[in-house]
Amino acid sequence: MSTWGQLRMLVQVSAPGVPLDLIDEWLRGRYKAVLLATDWTGLHGHGILQTTAAYESTTAESVTLTVGSASVTGVGTNWTDPGVTGRQFYRVGDNVVYSVAGLLAPTSLQLDRPYEANGTSAPGAQTTGNAYAFMTDIYALPDDARTPVTIINPVNQKPLQEMTKGEMDIARGSRSTVSDPWTFAIVDDSDENSPPVRHRVQFYPPPKYSRGFTVSYLRNANEFNGENTGASPLPFVTDAILLAGARAEAWLHLENFAKAAGYERAFAVELDRILLDEHARNRKTTTMHMASRFSRHRLSRVDRMYGRNWGKGQGSPN
Repeated sequence: MSTWGQLRMLVQVSAPGVPLDLIDEWLRGRYKAVLLATDWTGLHGHGILQTTAAYESTTAESVTLTVGSASVTGVGTNWTDPGVTGRQFYRVGDNVVYSVAGLLAPTSLQLDRPYEANGTSAPGAQTTGNAYAFMTDIYALPDDARTPVTIINPVNQKPLQEMTKGEMDIARGSRSTVSDPWTFAIVDDSDENSPPVRHRVQFYPPPKYSRGFTVSYLRNANEFNGENTGASPLPFVTDAILLAGARAEAWLHLENFAKAAGYERAFAVELDRILLDEHARNRKTTTMHMASRFSRHRLSRVDRMYGRNWGKGQGSPN
């Protein structure tokens, strides 16, 4: 499997004088044409989203919060990092979730913004003896993923319901709960061509336990675009089809229409071949069974022979 730089060089050698930027454009175009030809199994990936167990306070610990202040004081707590900073925080009974911006001490942390209670208390109002929880509800998809297709709950083996981020915000009601997730939403879906690329999903309810959720996803194929000359195409996209397609474009550009037509035919033949391979991979194996009219007599024959010849002693069938 050649890299982008190697494919570019091979096209340039076979069609001298063609600018590199045009070769890059042709390789991108033919690569995209192959990917659009069918729903390739090679674009389907599978992985595990490992959730982090939530931490719910015990009866021996609590927090003190002040409306308008981002500082949280723990009573009976022994907070440590890693495990606190970056996680989400809520006071049981609130309808707003915060993030922990930093851990200052085993009994002191800083939120990402001032505490606001439920919007009914005046600034400076203090609340003590509060139960709380740390949780993680946003998880990154595998590095090669572009978008999730299904996420399976490992407890009941059923797919989670997919919502938009807006639908989840409207539908999920009280946020002060942790449990087994039943829905997810894509919350960070950046452009593959604008690094850093992030594809993350949010679970609701936030996971209470550490569990592995099986995710099926479509792979990111756009990373093979010429920006990294050391990158290679997806395994099922052969060098032969990309070279044939780019060379057809190159000779068309050079107005040698006979050569262009020849490479175009080679592109079509190679596309047919890899489509045939794809069909063979997807074809289900059919198990052959003998029709009942040929086999239904066997059981009655065995019954007769058992009583006549074998009896119930040694040598009888088990």
